[in-house]
This record gives sequence, structure tokens and C-alpha cells, in this order.
Amino acid sequence: MLLPVSGKRFRRGIVVAAVSTLALAAALLFVWAYPLPAVWYDSVEYLSLARNLAEGKGFTQDGATPAVYRPPLFSTLLGGWFFITGTSSPLSAAVLQSFFHAAGTAFALLLFLELTPSLAWAICAALFLAVNPLLVTRVVFVLQEPTLLLFTTLAVWMSVRWIKNPSTPRAALAGAAWGLCTLAKAVAWFAPFLVVAMRFFPGVRRRDGGVRGPVALLLCFAAVVAPWTIRNFVHFQRFIPVNGQGEGMLKWNVSLAEIPGEPPGERFIEELDRQGVTGEARTARYWKYVFDHPVYFLGYRVVRNAVRFANPARDWWWDRGRYGAGEPRPWYWGMYDMLHRSLFLCLLYRGCLALRGSTLAPAGFAAIFACAYWGLHAVLLGEGRFALAIYPLLAAMPLPWEDHET
Repeated sequence: MLLPVSGKRFRRGIVVAAVSTLALAAALLFVWAYPLPAVWYDSVEYLSLARNLAEGKGFTQDGATPAVYRPPLFSTLLGGWFFITGTSSPLSAAVLQSFFHAAGTAFALLLFLELTPSLAWAICAALFLAVNPLLVTRVVFVLQEPTLLLFTTLAVWMSVRWIKNPSTPRAALAGAAWGLCTLAKAVAWFAPFLVVAMRFFPGVRRRDGGVRGPVALLLCFAAVVAPWTIRNFVHFQRFIPVNGQGEGMLKWNVSLAEIPGEPPGERFIEELDRQGVTGEARTARYWKYVFDHPVYFLGYRVVRNAVRFANPARDWWWDRGRYGAGEPRPWYWGMYDMLHRSLFLCLLYRGCLALRGSTLAPAGFAAIFACAYWGLHAVLLGEGRFALAIYPLLAAMPLPWEDHET
């Protein structure tokens, strides 16, 4: 019996290697074929953080003052790559992100194999990711979407494996993976608790000693995040679990406000600047502005963010000045837009089935996590590129999921 199992794993390993190689080739070919986009906005900060890390100056923008605004994982990995390769150019960053794209595709295929009994369907879904224009074009931007996709997919895969076949080592690995994912973007902080909650899903096997598995998962999650939290407290004397982008997100939401009968949010920001309001007083004014307009911020804006989250990320085309608002677009753009949004409809359907208990716990976790991730961005800030972190989960939604424990 060992031979068939070994042979099956060998064949799957060959398939995973082939698909990830295709993904790497597609990304590197794209990097070679087109000029790199300009480095702007967030990319400038990620690059400066990575370069200073590579030079041994620490996590800092200016080479002296500790930074806390950006999450640390992407810049740390990029800085390590710069240190090893002796380069620090956007082209070097694109090559690294091509490897991230390939690794993310590989873990996505492993995740699909856990969710569906059909190898053919799993391969098709992985190929869809490997050459997907929305994902391949992201590697040329010095932004963290390929990193988020990689570590989110890795964490979901490890969590699904633990839910299907519980053991303390698997729980520990899942917790550590979610710790890394949270250091990539703090919005994933809730996931370890959701994984533990899935233990109470109907039909879940509990063979890892009752509480040992959940405790190991949460401890390893905390062990990965805690050193960075301590670092932030030492430097800033405040409890900042990952990064201090919360106030910036609040300011961004206020500045974009367009409330009927009220001055635009940008004018409110300008008025605070004119009055010289800073620090905690400024934050309090932001919150007062939000609470004074609950229908807009907790109603209209949430719906708008949810819709924008489900829009395809076209940054590469927009950066090249193509297909802006009101411009005619090729027919295949409309076709892909419908395909892209249909994946979100599948997600809603799968999420409803999971909440009703009509889905096995491993697949149910994948659907509920993706829905929660979408909902959290609807409350915070919805952009099409933010959905790329869960794109493998979206691709998993139309697959024929297994209807029995394996």
C-alpha cells in the first residue's frame, strides 16, 4: 500500500513543480517583455525600507528614524533579497516577486488538491492563476500583493490540512503561517481564531488531544507577531501589534467622503490643517466626522467598498495610460470582468452553504475566511488589488468540492 501512496505523492509533486515553473516563466517573460512602471507612492516607501534593511540600517525610511507605518514582512523579504543579490533596483524586486508568484501558485495547487477530489480540476484552477494577467502584471509593481497572496494561501492551506487531519505539529505550523500573514498585512489577524472556531464545525475530528492543537496554533501565532509588537512598543511607547497605518486609513476614508449637502472630505482635512490640529485631537476630529455621518460611512461607503473590492485590478494598464474611465475597451475586457465578478458570486454562495453547515469544515473555513476578508475590507477600504490576496480562494470556489472526509 505504501507504493501507490508514494507514487501518488510523486506525481502530485511533478504536477506542482510543472505548474509553478510555468508561473515563474510567465512572470519573468512579462518582466523582460515590457518596461517597468514608474516607482511611486507606496512603492517608494517599500523600496526605501528594503534598501535600508539591506544596508544594515534597520526598518527605517530615512536611515535613522524607526518606521512603523508599513507592515514589515514584504520590505524585510525584499531587503534580504537585496542583501543577498547585491542589487536594489525595481527590476531586482520584480524578479523576486516573480518567484513569489510561482510559490503562491504552487501552494494554491496544493490547497486545491485538499479541497477537491479531482486532480484535473485542481490543475485547471492552478493554470488559471499561473498565467492570469491580473496576477502576472502585479510582479512589476514594488507592492506587496504577490507577498500577500503567497502567505495567505500558505496559511489557508496549512489550516485546511490541520482541520482535515488534526495534530499538534500541524496546528503549530498553521499558527506560525498566520503570524507571517499578519506581519504582511494586519487585516488577517482574525484568521487564527476563525481556524480554532472551525473545530466546533459539524463532523470535525479532534484527535490532537483536545486543547493542545488550538493552544499550539494560537501560541505560535503570537510567538511570530510578538517580537515585532515589542519592537514597536520599545520605539514608540504604544501598543502597535503590527503597523501604525490605522490613522492613515482613517484619514484616507475621511478625505474621500462625498456626502450630499456637506463639504467634501478633502475640504474638512484642509480645515484641520489650517487650524493646526494634530495628534490625538486630530484623530478625535476624524472619528467625530465619521460618527456624525453614520449612514454614509456604515452604509453607502461599506457597500461601495464591497463593490470596488470585487473590481479587477487594472493598475498596469492604467499606468500605461490605457482604458481609463469612459474610454472604449476590447470585448475580452468585458468578458473577463464578468468572469472575475462571477467568482465573487460563487464565494457568496459557498459562504452561505458553509454558514448553514452544508459544507465540510475544511472547505467551509476557506469560504468563510474569504467572505470575512472581503467584509473587513468593505468596512476599511475596498480596492480591486486588495482582493488579489484571496484570489486562489476565489478560484477554488467553482471547483467540485469533496463531499466526504478523506
